[in-house]
Amino acid sequence: MVLLLVFATAQHAFAEGRTPRYLVQAIEIEGNSKTQRYVIDRELLVRPGMELSVDDPLFELSRFQVLALGFFSDVQLRFKRGSRRGQVILVVMVRERGTIVLTDIFFGSSEATDAWGGFGLVEKNFLGRGISLEGAFVIGADPEVERGTLQQAYLLHFIIPRLFGSSVEINASFNFLDGSDFFRRKGLESNSDPADFLSIRYRRIGGALGVGFAIHRFARLLVDYRLEGVRAELPIGAVNYQPNGQAVPIDFGIPNGDSWLTTLAITLLRDTRSDPVVPSAGSMVSVKAELATKLLGGHYEYLKLSANYRHYFPLSWGHIFSTQVAGGVIFGDPPFFERFFVGDFNDLLPSRALGLNFSTRPSHDIFGTSIDSKRYEEFALRTSVEYIIPWFRGGKWAYSGDFFLNVGIIFMTSRDELRYRDRSLAESIPVDLTVDAGLRLDTRIGIFRLSIGNALGRIRF
Repeated sequence: MVLLLVFATAQHAFAEGRTPRYLVQAIEIEGNSKTQRYVIDRELLVRPGMELSVDDPLFELSRFQVLALGFFSDVQLRFKRGSRRGQVILVVMVRERGTIVLTDIFFGSSEATDAWGGFGLVEKNFLGRGISLEGAFVIGADPEVERGTLQQAYLLHFIIPRLFGSSVEINASFNFLDGSDFFRRKGLESNSDPADFLSIRYRRIGGALGVGFAIHRFARLLVDYRLEGVRAELPIGAVNYQPNGQAVPIDFGIPNGDSWLTTLAITLLRDTRSDPVVPSAGSMVSVKAELATKLLGGHYEYLKLSANYRHYFPLSWGHIFSTQVAGGVIFGDPPFFERFFVGDFNDLLPSRALGLNFSTRPSHDIFGTSIDSKRYEEFALRTSVEYIIPWFRGGKWAYSGDFFLNVGIIFMTSRDELRYRDRSLAESIPVDLTVDAGLRLDTRIGIFRLSIGNALGRIRF
């Protein structure tokens, strides 16, 4: 009846050559059994008292804003007849999703580490107030590498959005890491035998404090200050015996003893995706500049620039095509753990878990370049395409499922290799192929990726 009234009024207005407009008398919210009403209200761009047409973009933008919170699996808007003719009540219907979810599940085995495990857990909507509380840990067995010790890391993180009702966001984190990373001391670069590596023990303890601002409807600016105490225990006189018999001192990329790492980072985020979890259109871009300087009280000086761009294209037959470009460059002399790690760019390798590396495996070097010698580098780039086939939407326990195929190229190198090369530039570019395919499930307890790359990165082969 209400829709018939709206359509009848609209037809009459169109017949007179004008756009029908309605006064928003009130806003009602349905389905929010856990989330506080004000958390939803502050995301709406429509307010009572506004006079708008039914096709005004503010309605769809309001739906997007609420959906982008990540607390709901579905958000729909509808109209009810108001108390007078020409007035409507906007009804916002939400379907809450599980907000206590697994952010990560860490487990695996490699040539260097028999097993590691842990998980991350987050409450995205603490007390229904939109506050995010996250904790994570990972522990690995003693590595089968000389001087190797048990590795462990712990993380606490919280975010308070819209502080005192404003657009300002406050976030803080605390981390503790006791690591034992691996550096080659002999053998071919393609060999991952733990006997060819030497381990160093290092610890990191500290945290970060940041503030975020909305600078546009779809964009935010984040400013973070990080402070960490670092301690490294390096073997004296360690060398890498080259295949030609030459002994080269190992560059561990970190000073022996105690040091401080202080950085100031600025991040620009722009998100126009149709859905924050299973997007089918739109894009997301992040650009970050992080500066470490002795002026901030630390011992390191470097500038790290990184960026990530991904765009989603809906296809007419219901599938989705996505493109991604990610990478960065570092100027200066950062500690090794701040450099780009090959496992974080190649889906076929174990990635770092809370900053810890548990593997000696090199990149597979499918194209026969020098990529198998790259681990922690100053230049990194990944470009990939992904084809997504939606399987289902709207389940009660599993909200959605997608099959996907991702194919990409990675590039990693150091500034010295580019500067002092004995081959052409094309021959000096270390590149490799990365491939992943499988099923991605969005469930009440988190997102699970059952894929080839996920499996190969967690087992010995």
